[in-house]
Amino acid sequence: MSPKVAIAGASGNLGPAVLAALLDAGFEVTVLTRENKDNKFNERVRVAEVNYDSLDSLTSALTGQEVVVNTLGVGRIPKETHLRLIDASVAAKVQRFIPSEFGGNTTNPRAAQLPVYADKVAIQKHLQEASNSNDTFSYTLPITGPFLDWGLKTKFILNHAGPEVELYDGGDQKFSATTLAGIGQAVSGIIRNLEATRNQAVYVREADVSQKGLLELSGKQLATRTVSTAELEKEAYDELGKPNPNPAVFAFNFLRRAIFGEGFGGLLPAEELSNDLLEVRSLSDAEIRDIVVKNT
Repeated sequence: MSPKVAIAGASGNLGPAVLAALLDAGFEVTVLTRENKDNKFNERVRVAEVNYDSLDSLTSALTGQEVVVNTLGVGRIPKETHLRLIDASVAAKVQRFIPSEFGGNTTNPRAAQLPVYADKVAIQKHLQEASNSNDTFSYTLPITGPFLDWGLKTKFILNHAGPEVELYDGGDQKFSATTLAGIGQAVSGIIRNLEATRNQAVYVREADVSQKGLLELSGKQLATRTVSTAELEKEAYDELGKPNPNPAVFAFNFLRRAIFGEGFGGLLPAEELSNDLLEVRSLSDAEIRDIVVKNT
C-alpha cells in the first residue's frame, strides 16, 4: 500500500521537484496550500487548504497522513510556522516528519553556530524533543548541500554574469551539491526507507564541485576576484548589529561562509553519504557540464 504523504510548500523553489518525485514514486500525495491560494497542481494530488497559523487546521488536514514533507523556506517563513507544523503532525499521529533542512550542513558545529541557521537548529531541537516524547513520531534531516542547478541559475554559488566573478577563499575549495530533482529523489528514498532513516540526519549529494571547476565548465572567460569568507562572516555580524539589518547582506554572507569556508562541513565525507540507500546516483562529468551550461 502506498504511503500517504503530505507536502507543505509545493509551489516554492524546491517544492515542485519534490512533489514530482513523490508522484513518480507512486505515493498518495496531499498538497497543503494556504486558504484562497490559486495554485494549480497535478490532478493526481489531493489539495488541502490550511491556515498555517492554526494548529487545529493543520492537525485536521494531516490526520490520516503517514509522512509530512516540509519544503517551506526556513527564515522566509517564520520559525513558529515550522514548529506548529511539527506539533500538528504529532497531534495527527504522523509517523515521519521531514523538515525543510535541505541545504548546508547544519550538523557541523561551526555551521550550526551561524545565525542564519538559528531557526533550523531550533527546529531540529523541537523534532528531537517531539520524538523523545512520542514513540510513534520520528524525523529525518536531509542534508543535501546547496541546490546545484538553482544555485547556478540565480548566480548564488557562481556569479557567472560578470564582469567579475567572486571566488570565495580562492575558489578551489570543493563543496557538495545536489540538483532540485536529486533532492526530490532523496526525499522519495527516505520515505521508502523509513526505518533505516529514523531520527537521524542523512547526507546525500550528486556532485562535489568547486567554483573554479564550475567556471571552467561554463566556458566563460571572466576576470576573477578572491573574497575571504572570514571577511564575509565579519561583515554579516556587522550588518546584524545595525538597527535595520539587510538580510540580503547578512544571510547570503553567512550561507557562503557555510558552503565555501573550510571547516564548515560543506564537503560531505564519502563515508557518511546515504546515496546508495536513497538511490541517488552521482552525476557524471558530462551531466555536470550540461547543468552548468544550461544554467550559466
